[in-house]
Parts: sequence; structure tokens; C-alpha cells
Amino acid sequence: MHELQRIHEAVGALLGAHKAGLLVTVIGTRGSTYRRPGARSVIGEDGSVTGAISGGCVERDIALRAKAWVADFQPRVVTYDSSSTEDIVFGLGLGCRGKIEMLVQPFDAAHPPALPPIPRHERLMWTTAFEGRVVLEEEIEPQRAVAVFGRGPDTEPVANVANAIGWRAEIFQSWDEPDLRGFHAVVIMTHNFLHDVALVQAAFASDAEYIGLLGPKSRGEEILTQIGVVTPDMRHRLHGPAGLDLGGETPEAIALSIVAEIQAIFHDSTAEPLREKDGPIHDPAEKDFGFSILDFGLARNRENPKSKIQNPKLPGRPE
Repeated sequence: MHELQRIHEAVGALLGAHKAGLLVTVIGTRGSTYRRPGARSVIGEDGSVTGAISGGCVERDIALRAKAWVADFQPRVVTYDSSSTEDIVFGLGLGCRGKIEMLVQPFDAAHPPALPPIPRHERLMWTTAFEGRVVLEEEIEPQRAVAVFGRGPDTEPVANVANAIGWRAEIFQSWDEPDLRGFHAVVIMTHNFLHDVALVQAAFASDAEYIGLLGPKSRGEEILTQIGVVTPDMRHRLHGPAGLDLGGETPEAIALSIVAEIQAIFHDSTAEPLREKDGPIHDPAEKDFGFSILDFGLARNRENPKSKIQNPKLPGRPE
């Protein structure tokens, strides 16, 4: 399921139950953060949470404020700052050591939130504005789709792992003239040489970025020999044996290695251990913070740090 689909469903569920809530959108980050701009969460006035904008700590804190913020029904931009080591002592205990700037928009049935549509086949551009100015421009990708070919017990784990991370996975147990339109990756697990030749040819004719093939590398070369004319682009897209060297030999472990490799291909990643990276984990998405700073329960004005912005008092939070 596309992440946006969950957001749409959460908003619909609250409105259907005649409840109000908050749409929280990450519009800026600085330093190390759990999510990047464009991440969303729906927090109901009842404290329910759908969608991740952090590891859960920010969502829980906003949930405590939800009733008050729904009551005044004023959109606001706030920033959670975990860059200070003092956070461990009196704050939320955030571990990312960064700042997250978020647009918080109350909504109810009379004032439904503006949500980007869910892209089906093509990416789309979406702009979010606040107080007459654009605070976020984002390019939203359609849901990734993976076609898995095979009749064995190893196909279902691949589909399960792919579905778990928000992709759409479809298992094909018949491969006569397969329709691969709309699929971004193809995983071939028929364990039959001739079937594999036909399916690799069909995958080459599709727009799939990734074509995974079970079996040793020599088997893949034999399949390419059978096909005949193979371009460099075809060789680049074909991954045989499919998967990363993660260890393990169960169907579930193999599925994890295959989906991990597909994820790396989709995001043009090296798949190296994060501890080996010299720079930040994500590409920098820095922006200037000109709004209120919600710092571990203390909301202060950036221009006048000694003056406190009016925010609801929370139990257990310092004044």
C-alpha cells in the first residue's frame, strides 16, 4: 500500500467517525532526522496515530497536544529540535540529533485537509502553502510494483516482504504472454530453464528497472545466449543471481536479500553498511527555520528566545 493511501484512509476514518484531527507534514529538516520532507502523519483528537514522521516520540508528544490544537483550530509550523545533548536529560530523548520542521493543520468534516492525490502510474508534483507562501514542493512517486513469477514456496515470502514496505507485489503462476505494464521490477523464480528464457525476454521488453533471476551466474549467461542479441542496458537490468549477499538460505532470507537489492536499485544506492559512509545518511535537505521552535515541550519564538509562545501546558513538561 502506498504510504499516502494510509494517510487518506486515516483521515477518512476520523471524518467518518465525526472526529477531528491533525495533519502533520514534515516540511524541513536539518541534521540527522528519522524522516525527510514530505513525510506525513495523521493524529486524531482521540490520540490515534497513523503514519511516521519520527521513531514515534514526536507523534506521541503531538498526540498529547492534539485536543488543544484541534480546539483552537489554528494551523501552525513548529520545529522539534533534538540537536542538543540536554534533550536526554529533560526532553523527549530523541536520538537523531537533528531538527524537524512540521506544518500542523487541524481538520474536521467541515474543513477537510488538502491531501495530494495518490499517483497511480506517473509521478506528480504537489505544493503545500502556509500563510500565503509555499513551504513544501514535493515530487511524489507512484507505488512501486513487483511481478513475481513462480509456483514454489519461495514466491510468497518475496511478495510478503515487498508488500510490507509499501510496494504492490503480484505473484504470477502462469506465464503465457505476461502483461508487465506498470511493473517496476520482475523476479523470476520458475526453476525451469525454458520458462525463464521466455520470461527474461518478456521482462527485457518491459520498462522494469530490475529483473531478478534465481540460480547461478552461469545459468543466467546461458539464458542470455539463448536470447541472442543482448544490449548493455539489458545486461545492466538483469540481476542473476538475484539478491544481496546477506547470508541465510531459507525462503524468507532469500526474499529479504532480493527485496533489499531491488530497494537499492530503485534508489540508486550502493547497499553498503551505513557505518562505512563518511557523510550524512541522506542527501542534505537543509532549510532555514523561521517559525516557532517547539523544543521538547518548550515553544519559543526564534526572534525572541526568551518569550514563550502560547502552547498548551502538558503534564510532566517543564515550563
